[in-house]
Amino acid sequence: MKNKKDKATKKEIKHYSKEWLKILELQKILSLHNLSEKYEAWVTLLYFPALRVSEAINVRVRDIDFDNNCIEIYNAKGVSNHDLRKAHLPQEAQKTLSRYIKNNNLKPNDYIMFSNKSIQVSRSHVYVVVNQLCKDAGIEKRIGCHTFRRSRAQNLLDSGVPLISVSRYLRHKNIETTMHYLNYSIDDLQKELLKYDEPFKMGL
Repeated sequence: MKNKKDKATKKEIKHYSKEWLKILELQKILSLHNLSEKYEAWVTLLYFPALRVSEAINVRVRDIDFDNNCIEIYNAKGVSNHDLRKAHLPQEAQKTLSRYIKNNNLKPNDYIMFSNKSIQVSRSHVYVVVNQLCKDAGIEKRIGCHTFRRSRAQNLLDSGVPLISVSRYLRHKNIETTMHYLNYSIDDLQKELLKYDEPFKMGL
């Protein structure tokens, strides 16, 4: 019989956390003195390409295209199984993942995120790991597996990247989805557009 703790954990995993991590908080996690190379790779894979956790746990070594700076995503949300989506992978993230793959002697068919039994990791295990990393870094937030994707988007937006570009980065079908996802209002959008609209006067 499952105990209450198990049920509570499943409930928390089911609903996306609204918390997000600022860049300094992410740096705290990646700077932990006892951070294993394995979990460094997990955080890197979840954050930088802004993958959904369902996408991240399915990434194999062969899916990382180092030549074209991207990760090939199969069976992505809202996409036909025959269609291929790609997520941008920055150079620094590539270095981390390349080192991890080499040091662990991973083969093309191996998953990047694997359990102790060298099989694909579960979402519930990822949830436990990322929350423990936050705790170890002194970050008092209960986050979810989806937090790193949300954090990447929010940090890009806060750094001045236009909303439409963030939406494309997330691979959303429309900008309204991104606005809802980031709690971005019409007023916020209008303020952003004012920075790009050239003022003009109507002739009399």
